[in-house]
Amino acid sequence: MQTQKSRPIGGAAYATQQNNDSPIDLILHRLEKVKRTGPGKWQALCPAHDDRRPSLSIKEAEDGRVLFKCWTGCGAAEIVSALGLSLADLFPGDRRSLADHGTGPMRRPFDYRDALTGIAHETLVARLIIEAVNSGEDVDADALDRLALAENRISAALQAVWGVQ
Repeated sequence: MQTQKSRPIGGAAYATQQNNDSPIDLILHRLEKVKRTGPGKWQALCPAHDDRRPSLSIKEAEDGRVLFKCWTGCGAAEIVSALGLSLADLFPGDRRSLADHGTGPMRRPFDYRDALTGIAHETLVARLIIEAVNSGEDVDADALDRLALAENRISAALQAVWGVQ
């Protein structure tokens, strides 16, 4: 598992600067060992894992969006989180609606670990109820309702993470 580095976030002066910066400036100011590799392209140390050599490619799209590619596998959500930012900070303009950028409405950010923890818990609930049935115990309507709720929660978590239905 990759270890996330902690990054100090600036005080009030930085917050003022943040509002005036373009998305690429906001990102580049928080990265280490930034090197320009071409027009609108950079490489830097990935903040989401203990990077010894720059493995993060950064690109500024024509519309001002910032695109990331960590060559060791870190996702954009992990990278912006390690920088103390959100995915909305990768886009210029009004961050409440990303429809102008072809992404549709902005989803509430979540941590995939929360989804996996929820799935593990609901799987345990289901297993306990199934074991009770297999042992010949009487299962009441409440237990069956709870089993149905576990199924719905697992499906919802999978859909949130993967878009699976």
